[in-house]
Amino acid sequence: MKSVLDQLSTQSSAIILTLFALVVGLLVAVFLLNRRVRELQGRWGRVFEGARGEHVEEMLNHHLRHHEEASKRLDELERRSALHEKTLKSTLRHVGLVRYDAFEEVGGAQSFALCVHDDEGNGVLMTSIVGRADCRVFCKPLLHGTSERTLSQEEQRALREARSEAPKTLISP
Repeated sequence: MKSVLDQLSTQSSAIILTLFALVVGLLVAVFLLNRRVRELQGRWGRVFEGARGEHVEEMLNHHLRHHEEASKRLDELERRSALHEKTLKSTLRHVGLVRYDAFEEVGGAQSFALCVHDDEGNGVLMTSIVGRADCRVFCKPLLHGTSERTLSQEEQRALREARSEAPKTLISP
């Protein structure tokens, strides 16, 4: 035992320097770890802000339930949106209107050709010819953008106008 004490006393300055370096190294490590803990507290503090003492597990379960509900609502909205898109294809939303003077003695462009069809070109072509003493109305069915009956120039223009324009509603809110 005495030999160990003699060794320690002769090597005391080296031992002290080694212990000092070890303490400095540990202080640096403590400083770096403290800084890392503060970063994590800041990051997790934002995540758990407003937790008011709740358990993390309860918070995660709440978020999972909320996510599941939102997912179900999104699925329902996607289903409804697909149904609406399907319905829109068959709505009469392509409109073309041409006003004209059918007879020289009647002015004011009171005669008209009105074309209304869906996305597939199914609908009607209505023509009203206004004369001095009478008014006649004709209706021709459209199937895939064509009619079995011969179309007048004005009806052809109304059909072209309905095809060229973006879909619109007949009645605005």
